[in-house]
Amino acid sequence: MPLAVTAALVGDENVTATPDNETGQMDNMTIAGYIAQDENLTRLAEALNVTGLYDALNTGGPYTVFAPSDDAFNALGNETVNQLFNETANLTTVLQYHVVEGKYTSANLTAMAENQTGNQTGNQTGENILGIIGGLLGGGNQTGNQTGNMTTLKTLSGESLNVTVSDGKIMVENANVTMKDINATNGVIHIIDKVLVPPGMNLTVAENQTGVMANETTEVMTTETTM
Repeated sequence: MPLAVTAALVGDENVTATPDNETGQMDNMTIAGYIAQDENLTRLAEALNVTGLYDALNTGGPYTVFAPSDDAFNALGNETVNQLFNETANLTTVLQYHVVEGKYTSANLTAMAENQTGNQTGNQTGENILGIIGGLLGGGNQTGNQTGNMTTLKTLSGESLNVTVSDGKIMVENANVTMKDINATNGVIHIIDKVLVPPGMNLTVAENQTGVMANETTEVMTTETTM
């Protein structure tokens, strides 16, 4: 099915670059339309076209999209990216893992993280007291490394994302939000610096298996030659 990518590019002559950690205002464009014209999201735009998800982000919603930048895709390496783009089912799952139903601005995420963490703290007071006593008795420290406020969002892939807010900075799993609150007609976009991988998926499995097979083949040929 042909995808009319250019049809959604309404008003792109008014588009201006937004510095990191500042907000953007694209209320005259859809999520898909914004992604299609952003020169730093070309890999994501291509992925949406390959999987057919462009239409969903162009007409459906509202959605919140955590959009990996081109640098985020490039960090995976060309072989991994090419492999992923050739496996449409896996690519679709990866993209859906970056999309949440509903519009969640940075202010929404911050408030949700504070509320959820506050409730957890209240419920775990007794456990923390026991933990402190256990620590004094040499039981170890299970809570000392937990920092920031966290909330959880359900993605279109069915998996959940942990969103952490600390000192005004937002992290989605292990990715940093580098540009927040790009408002579109059908939701909001937050640009992130890593490609999020759903639990249980290993994007480099095929490459590793290829390497192992190549080594095994070499060993077999060497053995036969020796014999």
